[in-house]
Order: sequence, then C-alpha cells, then structure tokens
Amino acid sequence: MCDLYYDRCDVVLSMKKLLLATCFLALSATAFSQNTSVPGKWWVEFTDKNNTPYCTCRPAEFLSARALERRATAGIAIEMNDVPVDPVYTDALRKKGAQLHSTSRWLNAAAVVADSATASSLRSLPFVKSVTYIGKHLRIKNPPNKPMKIRKPLKNIPQIAGSSSVFGYAGKQNSLLNVPMLHFAGHRGSGIWVAVMDGGFNLTDTMPFFDSVALQHRLYQGWDFVERDQAVYESAMHGTSVLSLMAANLPGYFVGTAPDATYFLIKTEDTGGEFPIEEANWIAGAEWADSVGVDVLTASLGYTLFNDTTLGHRHWELDGRTAIGSRGASIAATKGMIVLNSAGNEGDNAWRLVGVPADAPGILAVGATTSKNTRAAFSSVGPTRDGRIKPDLMAPGDMIVTAGNYGTELGLSSGTSLAAPMLAGGMASLWSAFPEKTAKEIIDAVYASADQNDRPDNERGYGLPDLSLAWLTMAGFYNMESANNAHEGLFAYNRAEGKLDLLLFEGGFSPLTRYELVDIMGNVHQPASVQVQENRLVQVSMYGFETLPPGMFRVRITNPGGQVVNYLSMVWK
Repeated sequence: MCDLYYDRCDVVLSMKKLLLATCFLALSATAFSQNTSVPGKWWVEFTDKNNTPYCTCRPAEFLSARALERRATAGIAIEMNDVPVDPVYTDALRKKGAQLHSTSRWLNAAAVVADSATASSLRSLPFVKSVTYIGKHLRIKNPPNKPMKIRKPLKNIPQIAGSSSVFGYAGKQNSLLNVPMLHFAGHRGSGIWVAVMDGGFNLTDTMPFFDSVALQHRLYQGWDFVERDQAVYESAMHGTSVLSLMAANLPGYFVGTAPDATYFLIKTEDTGGEFPIEEANWIAGAEWADSVGVDVLTASLGYTLFNDTTLGHRHWELDGRTAIGSRGASIAATKGMIVLNSAGNEGDNAWRLVGVPADAPGILAVGATTSKNTRAAFSSVGPTRDGRIKPDLMAPGDMIVTAGNYGTELGLSSGTSLAAPMLAGGMASLWSAFPEKTAKEIIDAVYASADQNDRPDNERGYGLPDLSLAWLTMAGFYNMESANNAHEGLFAYNRAEGKLDLLLFEGGFSPLTRYELVDIMGNVHQPASVQVQENRLVQVSMYGFETLPPGMFRVRITNPGGQVVNYLSMVWK
C-alpha cells in the first residue's frame, strides 16, 4: 500500500512481476508554528530588489544566450522578476545562522535551513517580508557527484515477432496522440530542449533505451535541488519511466514521443518525505531550466497533503496565486517555455481536484485518458477556486508501457505522471517541425486540435489533442473548409473481414490503377482484391489484410500513367 501522504501509487507490471512504483504527491505550507532546536526548512520572502547589483539592461549576467533568444522570438521583455535576489540579503541570512538551500528570483525569496529561533530572528531584518515553515530538514542520503557508470551499447535491439511497427510496444499509446504521423514526416523533436523534473533517474545512465540520446550528447544531468549537487541518476525509477516515454529510441521495440530532442534531468522531489520545500525545489528547477534556455518543461509532480498534516493545502488555495509552487509555476508559463505538469491522481478519492502547481494559470495541467479516450477514473478534475477549467488537456495515462527496472525490461504503469510526459514529447516533436514558432503558437495549435476544444469541461479540459492535425493545420496541408485536397483520406479497418476502406474526395480511378500498402520500413503489402465505389465520395475497399501488423502505412495508388499518390493510414488493432 501507499503511505497516506502519497497520492496514487502507479502500478508497474513487469514482464516478471508486479511492482509498486514510487508515487509523488505532497502539498503546500503555511504555518510559522515550529518551536524547536531541530533544523527545519523555511521560506523567506524579501521586500524588494532595490539595491541589487544586477540589471535588466544586462540580462546576459543571469540568462543564457539561448534563453534570451527564446524571449526575443516571443517578444517577451526582461523584467525585474528575472533578476536574481540581492546577494546582500542572502548574505545577511547566513550571518544570522541560516543555511541557504535555494533562491527564487521569480518570487524574490530564499529557502533556508534553520532552527526555529534562528528563523524567528530573520523576521527582524528590514528587508524580510515574511518567514514561513515549509517542512522538516531531511538528511542527505546519496553521495555527492558520484561518477557516471559506463554505458554499454546494446548489440541487438529486441523486436516484436510479426510486427513492422517502428514504435514497437509504444505504438498504441503514441497513436492516441497521433504522434506517428509526425515521426513519419521526420519531426521527432530535433533541436528542442526538454527539461524533466522528478524525484530521480535511476539507471538512466546505463539503460539501452537512452543509448541514442546519450551517445549523441543530448542527455544532460541538470541539477539536484534536493541534495544540492549534480547527481541525478539516483533515488527513484519514477523519473526514468517518465523519461522513457519521450526519449527512448529502440526502433521496432520501444520508441518515445520525442527521441531526437535534447534532455536535461532535474531532481526536485525528495523521496525521503513529503513537505512544501519540494514546491520551492520545483520553482528552483524551473528557474534553472528557464535560465539555460529550455523550450519544454515537464514535471510529474503534485502537492496536496504532506507528512506534517498541518501544512496541507485546502481547496480554497487552488487559485494559482496562493501556494508557493503555483505562484512560481504561473511565472514560469510567462517566460516563453511550454510548461506541463501532471494534473494529479485524486479523481477517485475525497480530494478529487487537481493539485499544486497544476492549478496555476498558463501551465498545461495534463489529465489521463484510457485507451478508449475516456477520463481515467483516478485523473484529477477541476475547476480551480477562481473558476478556471482544469485539467487543460489530456493524454494517455492508463496502462502505459514504460521502461522497466533493468536493461530492456518493460512495464505497465498508470497515472497522470505518465500523461504529462507523453504530451510533452509530442509537443516537442511538433515544435521541431516549426522551430521559428513561439511556445504560444504551438500551444494554441494543440488546443485547437483537441477533441473537445469547443466544449471544454472540468473532467477532460479541452480534451485529447491530435498532434498530426495540429501539424497539418500549421503547415497549411489541412483545410477544414475544403474537401478537395487530393491527399486527404479517411480510413476504416476491419481485421475480421481483412478489409481496409479508404474514403477519398476525388474520382477518376481506372481498372489498371495499382493499390499497395507500404509500411514505415518500406515493406509492400499487396491486397488480395480491390473494389472501388465511385459517387461524390469514392470508397476504395482493399481485402486480404487479416494478418496486417499494427503500425503506420502509406496507401500507394499508382495510375496507368505512372503518377503516384500516397495516403497515410494507421492500423493498431
């Protein structure tokens, strides 16, 4: 069983056994109520940045060239909340006896380690606005900066017998977001930087799923904001599973939604316990990602209740402006990044609502769907306290295939912690098709493609996106007002009858026209027979495909004059 302060345990079905994956849920803090000599963690907010040595006129001192370029493309100005906290203020905290854990330029604050007497003394400083207790100080468990293990590339990639799908066991879940068509067109996340915030990434430095991204120098340890070092390949497998949904690249066996993207791994969740300090870590991680120039930020973390029950959130706090984590996430969404966070797994218990920081405006709170596109019962719902719709979007999150616990082992897991990275990788692949676009333009296109964008609700938000539809629309290939595009087609597949129906918006077919199915590996599948019914709509029925393997196909039609037209189709069941 999960401990009470966890939200939902993701159940991992290994090829050999059932495992319980680490769950991540916690909540926010309020009270300045501790009276003890035992060190705790405290959130200190400052009144101003009046005498800071930094200036918005010299942003290169605290933001990378890539971060500045991203802002310039989106027309985002450098503001005072981009400027680091005044070092004179943090030095004064140290002189009082507090140990600095992290700072937040966005919220003009610092998280410190101190006993209650020291923390109380900080309130007397003229530039301190407030001091709030945010949890127990937990002992560091892992050795700092331990050396990375030696990666041994896989000699032979496992294959699925009888299948020609390049996506392997990830095919079905990727197809629910219509990611395969993006990949088929060559858009797999190249040039897009993705930051992943989680509780640890055990074995990511050795597992074959990540050979491509590591050996091509697209996998980086970011920072451990829990233990204050650069070691992130530790503490939990949860982040490893999350990463595999995006970065895995074993063709024919398991391919994620953005295998060509560049990844930065950030540890913000303390697996030793649940306290509001993790919200401060979330903000610190997001600020770090922003400063290095990340494009997409995804976190499978959420906070509602803590080990210390007096610090738990209340429903009235879910307005995006109250909890520390939500305040920081709201600002993160204004910096030109696409920010995604799991909605939460509270939908079938007493809490029901999304957690912190999923309530924040501007970020994409991602709920989980089943394979039938219904909301998974555990997926948290809205609205927020101020009446905004949550979740924002949905993605596959029920019985999802992920990397397992060793080598090329796979598992099954459920949770919105999987839905968020599924969509994050898909959006990275979409953005790679249009690198000149802004985060807002990509987000708007994804919203427009979602299946209930015209009737959003607090169960499924704006719905499940169709990322290929977003791509076709942005590229100008898809015109909703015209049915005369020679490359449009609707497909239906009936395995029992071995029949693939192609519905087209054009006629003129000859008895000598040749019809073929070509899979993503270039293999040609010939129909046993073809029937063509020509009316205002043309129905081409191809027979003899009872054993057609799951995957993506081109229907290749060659007329007697040698002209070739290709139509994309997918078959998954």
